[in-house]
Amino acid sequence: MSSKKWLFVGIFGLFSLSLAMAAPPAVHPTTGEPLVITCFRGTPTAIDGDLSDWNLDAMTPAVLNTMEQLHSGQASWTGPADCSAEFYVLWDDEKIYMAVIVKDDKLSMNKTDGNIWNADCVEIFFSTTNAVAGHDEHYQYGFNANNQTWNWCNMDTAGQSAIDYLQVVSTRTADGYICEASIEYGRMLSLDFSAGNAIGFHPVIDDTDNGDRELQMTWTGREAHDQSLGYGHLILSPDPAIPPELSRYPVPEQGAVDVPTDTVLSWSPGKFAASHDVYFGTVFDDVNDATRADPKGVLLSQGQTATTYDPPGALDYGQTYYWRVDEVNGAPDFTIFKGDVWSFTAEPIGYPVENIIATTNGASEEGSGPEKTIDGSGLDAADRHSAAATDMWLADAPEGEALYIQYEFDRLYKLHEMLVWNYNVQFEMILGFGLKDVTVQYSEDGENWMVLGDVEFARGVSMAGYAANTVVDLGGIAARYVRLTVKSGWGMLGQFGLSEVRFLFVPVQAREPRPADGAAEVDLDTLLSWRAARDAASHEVYFGSNPDELSLVGSVAQAAFAPDALLFGSTYYWRIDAVGDDVWTGNLWSFSTQAYRVIEGFESYTDDIDAGEAIFDTWLDGWVNNTGSTVGYLETPFAEQTVVYGGRQSMPLQYDNTASPFYSEAERTFGAPQDWTSNGADSLSLYFRGNGTNAPQMLYVAIEDSAGQTATVSYGDPEAVLATEWQQWRIPYTDLAGVNLSRVQTMYIGLGNRSAPTAGGAGTVYIDDIGYGRPAAAD
Repeated sequence: MSSKKWLFVGIFGLFSLSLAMAAPPAVHPTTGEPLVITCFRGTPTAIDGDLSDWNLDAMTPAVLNTMEQLHSGQASWTGPADCSAEFYVLWDDEKIYMAVIVKDDKLSMNKTDGNIWNADCVEIFFSTTNAVAGHDEHYQYGFNANNQTWNWCNMDTAGQSAIDYLQVVSTRTADGYICEASIEYGRMLSLDFSAGNAIGFHPVIDDTDNGDRELQMTWTGREAHDQSLGYGHLILSPDPAIPPELSRYPVPEQGAVDVPTDTVLSWSPGKFAASHDVYFGTVFDDVNDATRADPKGVLLSQGQTATTYDPPGALDYGQTYYWRVDEVNGAPDFTIFKGDVWSFTAEPIGYPVENIIATTNGASEEGSGPEKTIDGSGLDAADRHSAAATDMWLADAPEGEALYIQYEFDRLYKLHEMLVWNYNVQFEMILGFGLKDVTVQYSEDGENWMVLGDVEFARGVSMAGYAANTVVDLGGIAARYVRLTVKSGWGMLGQFGLSEVRFLFVPVQAREPRPADGAAEVDLDTLLSWRAARDAASHEVYFGSNPDELSLVGSVAQAAFAPDALLFGSTYYWRIDAVGDDVWTGNLWSFSTQAYRVIEGFESYTDDIDAGEAIFDTWLDGWVNNTGSTVGYLETPFAEQTVVYGGRQSMPLQYDNTASPFYSEAERTFGAPQDWTSNGADSLSLYFRGNGTNAPQMLYVAIEDSAGQTATVSYGDPEAVLATEWQQWRIPYTDLAGVNLSRVQTMYIGLGNRSAPTAGGAGTVYIDDIGYGRPAAAD
């Protein structure tokens, strides 16, 4: 930071410039430390007042236990045993969870509804990170050990109501009580619960021994609603709450299914680990209980230094595996830290065919057409079928012909098995409508048919809860059509039916493309990858910009391919053909590349001045270049964190053209010349907006190359900087003629007239997401 800016901060540092903008967290009234805790990812097994499913040792709570944290009732407080609390928090995709451990030597909850604050009560405030007065920017919830709840303040509604999205279950302890609570944070519409974000947080405890509230203890020591100096912060972490000494982040992830049979296990090590013991098996208790002294046949690797493990041989299809990684310290103690047991399930032999059309040559009962055999009607979550006739197919055979039901798939499949649920109404054992002897035929094109053979279908059981009791081995046939021709049924009434059939296929085609099919804004350096086709010796890669004219660009043994340089703003198509004993043509996939690559997103800047990481240490302003500009703020956070186009930060650029030199400019000089011409780039892009109180001034960009050649371009409308909505400014390279854009040295962003300055106004403009590239062609 320049000495001038240091001087300015020194003079005005006592004045709060954070009002109505992101503010730093409040500090502890005793220690002066910032009130910040990490909110880890996690979901308690149940909201039941039992915290044994919380990994509390891995979490740092918000603690309320000092005299200085008492907003009221100092005279009546006798110490932490009288009233104190620890607040732990977790979050997942839907809820934020709170575990509140309260010490209270005498419980009294004699108030109800909106008055529960006036007795023993827990209050939680979630807020913006602004420092504001009043009740405008926070949500206030309360609950107590009687499981009463209330919402007093709400930024989106009037508040002052009972709510159904706050759940709390409490238990009494020898020295107080525990409240375990959850709240659907999607109901807090004005807050962004996304990983990496900070949420204002203020926990509060109310206490009385008898009658009305006698004391209030808050995290900040200020009155519960007092947000004028900011609240504490919750930092929403993407990480789980795990003690630092333990292994973490298993791959495959905990509970994963459909895991390839050749998978290699990996994990992130504990903080102190020198080596790792890997336990792996198919029985949970064996993996959980095994030790070095009693390995139970599942300690497959001891003392290894690598953080990967390749299980011997291929995994068994459909098998669930359990594994554990113990972290082992180095000398002299060689302490072993037992890891959690993780599990995953290997891929099945066959997968259900999903897109099927069922037809028949028979006359079906109304509401009981052939589609009933493939639409899942009548099946429960355990694949058990009902006994309701409306969930089944029933048809009369055509006169003079054998009845058939035919299935058409969306493409050619290598078929593994067919599961059959036969007709299953209550009196099926008497009626005998179910199919008995059936001829199975198949075809690749619907015209040329081959006979697989004759099969007998087992009879339905005439009651609900019916599991498939016929499995037809399809032997890996290649088919797009399967026809079941009825030779006989289990009765003599001339009608025939089925409940459900399911076809399983072997995945001999490439699948799970990355980038995903239809993905947008794909990085230009992306590597094409996919899940390998089963039993494929190699994969042929077809790629191009025309879906009707794809070129063979490579043949690879692995399931990945690096394409030649991609162009900005373009759509590409690709296909992977699996080559083994046969060639299985893959599906057509597509993706679109990013229009612009970020030059500057303003995300890397911090508030660490000593390390030179503040935004104004890179983007120099009037303190250095003697123009009327000021980059960033004079108090932390230095970058803008509320008015943002993308990510979490933007650059606030304050301009003052009322005095000489009558223009304001921020500049960034790159450590090495930048090449902005690759991958078909033809323009620059940046986003800007004002704050509604600016004076109009012309926004401009100037680019200087390593040879000192400069080109300047103006936006063209000085009123544009007044708009309070983000605007994209695309600058064609033709407007920057004379500058070598493959050797860019310095970028300038300014307001006013750089070449012919004249007196103007003052204001603030925000800049975000500067990039180079090429916009996508219009459809």
